[in-house]
Amino acid sequence: MDYLREVLRGAVATIAASAVMGLLGAVALAWLHAPVTWPFIATVMAAALGGPAALTGSLDAGRMTAAVHGSVGVLPLGLAVPGALVFAAVLVGSLRTRPGIVAVRAAGAAVALTALLVAVLTAGPGRLRLDLPVAGTGSTREALVVARPEAGATVLGAVVAFGLLTGFGVALVRLPYAGIVARTALLGLTAPVLAGLLAALVVAPQRPAIAGVAVLFGADAVLAAVLSGFGAGPPAVLGGPLATKLRGGDGGHAWLLGDSAGPVAVRVAALAAFLVLGAALLATVRPDAGTGRRPRAATRAAVAGGTLAVVLAAMTAAAAGAVRLGVTVLFFDAQVLSLRVAPAVGWALLAGAVAGGLAGLVGSLVADVRARPVRGRAGLPPAAVERR
Repeated sequence: MDYLREVLRGAVATIAASAVMGLLGAVALAWLHAPVTWPFIATVMAAALGGPAALTGSLDAGRMTAAVHGSVGVLPLGLAVPGALVFAAVLVGSLRTRPGIVAVRAAGAAVALTALLVAVLTAGPGRLRLDLPVAGTGSTREALVVARPEAGATVLGAVVAFGLLTGFGVALVRLPYAGIVARTALLGLTAPVLAGLLAALVVAPQRPAIAGVAVLFGADAVLAAVLSGFGAGPPAVLGGPLATKLRGGDGGHAWLLGDSAGPVAVRVAALAAFLVLGAALLATVRPDAGTGRRPRAATRAAVAGGTLAVVLAAMTAAAAGAVRLGVTVLFFDAQVLSLRVAPAVGWALLAGAVAGGLAGLVGSLVADVRARPVRGRAGLPPAAVERR
């Protein structure tokens, strides 16, 4: 084994993942009309690594200056998931890769991750001017907001993510049903992200700001729509004067996805597309050796259901957080924007088990039919018929 080559490949895994997150973050910032500068890109990348951004600044309040404060602590799955997928794909490469090779690559990835964290945390603060509403007046005032990632949380999130992805890569190449696990995890991770990116491309010409939000948090919304198809309630509550302005003045506190978690047709369509995509993806897995179709299909369905349940639960738990923006004048503190995202881990486990189980069962049966040998006369294989 060429140790240097494997170490360099691990470093490339981290570099490729950070490049994907940085590129998507730059696109989102451009659509949001935010400065596409390294400090802002670094702040968005830190958020994708699990580090909340601290907000500080000042607001011209007439004869006195008001202090702006807040934080953004919601994980943008639209950046975190593509980065994780690219990292795992380059790190593992193939299901035939030996665990020792993955471990050597992980050493190179750890060195590159350290350099990435240094570059992100030393990028400096990002400065942005916002028009914030003044409560009770209907007018707005310009505020200078400074955003910088929280160093401790960013490092902790990066270390945890690195450990989970590396451990999953080492364990995956040892699993007996590695193909099913890999494809099911791929389904749970990529389907919400691709749907969010597609929505961003559709709305970008008319509403680029919404497209920028969709790049960052579209996967979060799609995941919530899939869970709501199983009965979960709206995952987030949005409030404050700025929220009223963003929603067109329909109330100070409102459900982020609507009062009923979105139209029924949207939830049913999201759930149906998720199941069909899962079945089609799992149908490509080569049937494992077994004594009969029913036990084999049941086993594969159980593996797919368990894998998808873990993946959706992990994504749901990671996406939990809060966004707060307030203004303080003397001793008075006014909340301008508040967003609370509550995890529905239980619903995610249920949705993953049911959806993964159904998709795994249908995909397994389809794979069995595709792999069944063509029968000749008297139920004999074609080769036996030719010999007779």
